[in-house]
Amino acid sequence: MLLSTVPSVLARHQAEAQAISSPSDTVAAAAATPQPETATAAQTSAPPPAYFTYTIQPGDTVDSIAQAYGIDPNYIIWNNPHVSDNPNVLLVGATLVIPSTNGLVYNVTLGDNLNAIAASYGIDVNSIIGYAPNDLSSPDSVSEGMVLVLPGAVPPQPAATPEPEAPAPAAADQPASDPQPTPEPQPQPAPQPSIGHIWPFVGNITTYFSGYHPGIDIDGYGNYGAPILAAASGTVVLTAYDDYGYGYHVIIQHDDGSQTQYAHLSDIWVTQGQYVNQGQAVGAMGSTGYSTGTHLMFNLYIGGVAVDPLQYLP
Repeated sequence: MLLSTVPSVLARHQAEAQAISSPSDTVAAAAATPQPETATAAQTSAPPPAYFTYTIQPGDTVDSIAQAYGIDPNYIIWNNPHVSDNPNVLLVGATLVIPSTNGLVYNVTLGDNLNAIAASYGIDVNSIIGYAPNDLSSPDSVSEGMVLVLPGAVPPQPAATPEPEAPAPAAADQPASDPQPTPEPQPQPAPQPSIGHIWPFVGNITTYFSGYHPGIDIDGYGNYGAPILAAASGTVVLTAYDDYGYGYHVIIQHDDGSQTQYAHLSDIWVTQGQYVNQGQAVGAMGSTGYSTGTHLMFNLYIGGVAVDPLQYLP
């Protein structure tokens, strides 16, 4: 019986001897064991996004948001035309597009090329290619639907509106013509209720609704000055102009509580407070304000929140 316990006793003493081995032995053993290589920063870090989408919170201001993202406040206003009308009033729950640097967020459309885009905004094409989040390798690597940031760009100045020419004075040897009678004002059409919304202008969609674009852009190439129609009956609550936002634009409050906005017009044909029927012309197709070509930006608001107009158009 005593002999049978010897192997187990020896085994226990060997285990205890291994457990109290010197620290140097343990370190040496660890050093001999190969360790997995640590990933380098270049392997784990990815380029930052070109832009962020931010949901406005109570108490937010343009300045506080700009400070949080480390950009100039003007770039929040310039990248969000719906803010430019009154930057001091932000709608809680609405979204803003925030560029990752001081620059303009640009949606590439069919026919765009990088050299032309850079020339339009007065910046170097290499600054667009060299900005890592744009993920471009050459001027030829842009394609329709890409979203780029144009570092350091500012909105182009709107084209100056020509002053109307003064009538030529009557010749001294000819009697002045009798003044023409003032035409009688045309009666306003009787209010006609509408059901649903119609297209204010029929054309291709060049920019769709998104978190940073609160409406749709309808192409107006070759149709400068064409009539823009009221999508539904209602009262005109705003006719205005701003340089760096919507240009000439109209907002209509409809009978169902929704609002529609018609932006970048070349002319406005209605007045604030006027009731318009569905299909009545409210202005002319143009390219005023922050615009890179003839088109209509059409926005639809329900409960004060921008929604995708395509969900409500026939």
